Formats: sequence, structure tokens, C-alpha cells
Amino acid sequence: MDETTVAKTGFRPTETQRLDAFVDAAFAFAVSLLIIAGGEPLRSFDDLLRALARIPAFLAGFALIVLFWIAHRTWSALGPRRDGRATLLSLAVVFAVLVFVFPLRLLTETALHFMSGGRLPGGGLISSFGELGWTYAIYGFGFSLLSGLYVLLFRHAGEGLQPGDPRGAAARSWARTWTLAAATGVVSGAVALTPLLPAAPWLPGVTYWIMPLGIWLFALADRRQARRAPAGGSEPATALDGAGPPV
Repeated sequence: MDETTVAKTGFRPTETQRLDAFVDAAFAFAVSLLIIAGGEPLRSFDDLLRALARIPAFLAGFALIVLFWIAHRTWSALGPRRDGRATLLSLAVVFAVLVFVFPLRLLTETALHFMSGGRLPGGGLISSFGELGWTYAIYGFGFSLLSGLYVLLFRHAGEGLQPGDPRGAAARSWARTWTLAAATGVVSGAVALTPLLPAAPWLPGVTYWIMPLGIWLFALADRRQARRAPAGGSEPATALDGAGPPV
């Protein structure tokens, strides 16, 4: 038994693999729920065409779930301690994702129906601005909750690392990005419950563009800080495993 490995991870390697495998399987099941939530038995060619028309909504939801999965994979690549706290946070992510699937599918179908001018299915799923507002709010607050869990995961990953360890800088960078995502979800959900919604039903969705703008500003600030740093100073934070901050 490699005692150094056990001391570093908190759990034995087998337990580490079990946690990651369980989380991966849960994300795969969440993708399955996306299909089941909008699936209907096919009885004719017209049913097939309607099912194919739902592919864009499925793709949008799939991309977002993959985003959260990649974030957990990146957290795992940082080599964090797999103690009880890490396990609890990972299980909380799994639970939140499985619940998040339902408002995600409803909102993506409705949004794509609106953006396609009624060509794609999704009409009639939401029948009033009140329902639209609460759907946006549930989605936004769920998005914020998931992002907050990732903030805690990446902060946990950075704990106990040596000051010069690049994994610490990467963990802080990811925690900062997911803090921005959590704040964006709260803002979107809050805007959805204001009287502005009937006049601008697109506003809660557009609010999520705060994220790429904020990430760009973070990167700009990091580059300026790196230029001002003396030779041999700290490097700007970069994410590991070839994955950049989520947009």
C-alpha cells in the first residue's frame, strides 16, 4: 500500500475511483432524463419528425450538463483530498443536477421555440408571464446552487496545498469563476420575478452574458498582474487538465 497516496487523498485509491465513477454515472443518467422528459412513443412518421425537432433543445441541455461534468472532472484532476467533505459536496452536485434537469428541459424548449419563430416545438409549455418568470427563477436559483457547490469544491481542493503549487492557483481561479456563475444565476432569477419580465421576457436569459464578460475581465486582470509581477514571481492562475474556465 502506498501510504503517501493515502495521506494525500484521504481515501484509498479505490474509494477515489468509486466516487468519480458514481458521479460520472449520475451525470450520464441526467442526460438520459433530458431525453425521457421530452420523449414520447413514436407511432408515425410525423411523431418521428416532432422528435427530431426536439434535438436542438436536447443539445442545449446536454451542453450545459457536460459543462458541469467537465468542472467536476477538472476538480478531480487537481488531486483534492477525498474526505467526507469532498464526498458530501460531490453527492450534493449529483442531487442538484438530477433535479436541475427538469427546469432546464422546460426552459430550453420554450426558449428555442421563441427564437425559432415557432418552428421548433415548445409552444404551450409555458402559458403566462407568471409561469415564465417562475421557470426562469427556478432555473436561475438552481444554476446558482450548483455553481455554489463548485465554489466549495474548488476551495476544498486548494486547501492544504503548498504556496507555490500551481494546483492552488488553478483551484482559486476556478472558484472565482464559479462564484461569478453563482452570482449570475441569482441576478437572473431575481430579474425574472420583477415587473420587467412582460416588457422584456428575454432579459433573464441575456443576463447570463455577464459570465463570459466577467471571465474576460478576470483574464485581463490576471495578465496585467503577471506583467507587473517581478521575474520569478507567481504565475497567473490556469486550469489543469487542458480545460479553461467555463463560459
